[in-house]
Amino acid sequence: MDQLRFPLYRRSANGLNWYRINSPTELVEVQRVGRKHVIHRLSALAYPEHVRIQELIAMSDGHVEECPAEVVEKLLGQQHEEGR
Repeated sequence: MDQLRFPLYRRSANGLNWYRINSPTELVEVQRVGRKHVIHRLSALAYPEHVRIQELIAMSDGHVEECPAEVVEKLLGQQHEEGR
């Protein structure tokens, strides 16, 4: 198997969630809630969290697709600017 190069970028098929997967155990999610975007940071400590990150990496659930890095980084940058 090829070595994965992190970060990986994904988005949900419904267009409400974007993910930057930093490692097999860490990710940042941008979630659209109404007109706002909320950032969630996850460090997988429990087994279900590990499974979720692996599903995102493999895109195995059929509800996630690859996403250009620029899209996710732009959303993260906007949230960072709004938080100041």
